[in-house]
Order: sequence, then structure tokens, then C-alpha cells
Amino acid sequence: MSDASPLVPSEKSTTDKETPPPRDWGVRTFLGFLFVVTCLYATVLFYHMSNPVDQVSANDGSILEQCRQLCLKYGLVSTGHVRNDAEAYLQAAQINKLTAGLSVILADSEFRPQPGQSLPLIQSPAPDFQLADDQKAIQQLTKLGKDRPMVVVFYLGYGCSHCVAQLLALDKDRHYFQELDADIVAISSDSTEHTAEKYKEYGRFGFPVLADPDYAVSTEWGVYTPATDEKDEFMLHGTFIVDRTGKVIWGEMGREPFLDNKTLLHVIAKSQGLLPVPTSTSSTGTQAHASSDAVRN
Repeated sequence: MSDASPLVPSEKSTTDKETPPPRDWGVRTFLGFLFVVTCLYATVLFYHMSNPVDQVSANDGSILEQCRQLCLKYGLVSTGHVRNDAEAYLQAAQINKLTAGLSVILADSEFRPQPGQSLPLIQSPAPDFQLADDQKAIQQLTKLGKDRPMVVVFYLGYGCSHCVAQLLALDKDRHYFQELDADIVAISSDSTEHTAEKYKEYGRFGFPVLADPDYAVSTEWGVYTPATDEKDEFMLHGTFIVDRTGKVIWGEMGREPFLDNKTLLHVIAKSQGLLPVPTSTSSTGTQAHASSDAVRN
């Protein structure tokens, strides 16, 4: 009987384990996205649990509280995707969605623009500013809106989907404003780096978005109130129209973003004498109706 063959040791130790292959870029990106969404939901859940709706002050101006109140108002649920949530808010909250040509929009005699608020800046020169955009280029109001109307928007930041909704609405209707030779600029406390990151994730807007990290410009325009010993800081949405001469002619501040771009177009057109004049007809009744409309305008 022949001797048994000697055991040959394996080239790999039985205790060694194969190193799993590295995850590809797509998997890592997806896991990163899930992590961000989980953190967002954890933050929102913690806020809801620690701040019951019936125990929050009516004057609470925090971004999370304003977002919660708007979601409750319109029956919306955050998905963690800012642009999708902004689109959902637009669908629910925007009334005058524009699809017709500018001449048709301005000739709508039945439309009544929303009157602006009696704010301290109205009929005063617009406070100038020099702020950086997402590429850290300094933008100045007097140069951006030189000899042309400007829409100046103050929003709460890219962490607020209903704030982004207003920027989306303005971007969609930007061609109407361009026809009136008007420009748009948006301002928040977001850093230039944060805005640049969000642009990479969700895409750019067709107008400057500027950083006011210390709230200096927001305070000067009246939309931000610093904290005191008695009250927390408070930030409102703000939308202003500056005419060709650099004067603030219309303004609106509130807890919700202003989404009525038709009003903005009518105010800008009127400031330039571009609203169509009602045409008279041979019919006496029609003339009386047109005159009545003209008086109400």
C-alpha cells in the first residue's frame, strides 16, 4: 500500500477573507443621497416632536416653522428633493400661471394687480448693495439695474423649498420680464459656496442669486429683524420693484413667497407707460364699460 500523498498547504490561508470589491460611483452616490434624505427627515421629525404645532408662537419666523406651516396649509409632504418639493408647492399655491403672450397678459382688462404694501422704502431710492454671486463675483444693484426696472427678491435660503419655488416661477417667466427690459436678482443668507453646490445638484437660475450672510442688506431693506433680549431673529419673504430711476415703487413682505408674476409685470409695464389704453367703440354701452374699467385702473 503506497504512502498517502503529503498535504500541500493552500496558497491562501483559510483565515484570510477576500476583500470585497469597492462600490462603484453610482452606488456611493445613491447611498450618499439616502444619507442626506435620512438626515433631513430626522431633522424635520425632531423639530415636529420638540415643537408641537399648538405650542409654537405665531411670531416664530424660523425657516423650519414657516416651511411646516405652508406644508400644513397646502397639504404637502416633503420628499427631501428641494426642486420637486418647490414644483409641488407651485402647483398648489400659484394662481396666475402665465402661458399667453405678453401683449395678451397686459391687455387683460379684467385683471386687477395686487396692490403693494405701505412699506418704508416705497417711493424712496432703493438701498444700494454689493454682494457676491455663486462664482464670488461682486454684483451691485445700481449696475445690475442701470436704467432698467429691477425685481429684487429676498428669500430664506435653499433649505426652504417654497422659497426656491418663487425663484423657479420667476425663472420660468423670465422671458416676459426681459420683454419689458426688466432684470431680476435674488438675495438670501446662503453662502456663495452653498448656492454653488445647490446649482450643481438642481441647476442654475437665469438671474443672479447673491449672498447676504450677515443679513446687512436684508436688514436695510426691512425683511430681517435681528434678535433682541426679548425676541428671536425674524426673516420675511420680500419682493420689491425698482423702476428705471432707481426708486422702489412696489413691495410686498410676508410669511409666504410672492408668486403672482402677472402683478409684477403689470406694475413694471405701468411704470414705463406700456399698459395698453382701452380702445373706444361706437357702442355707447361698450364705451361706458371701458370708461368704468379705466377709472378702476
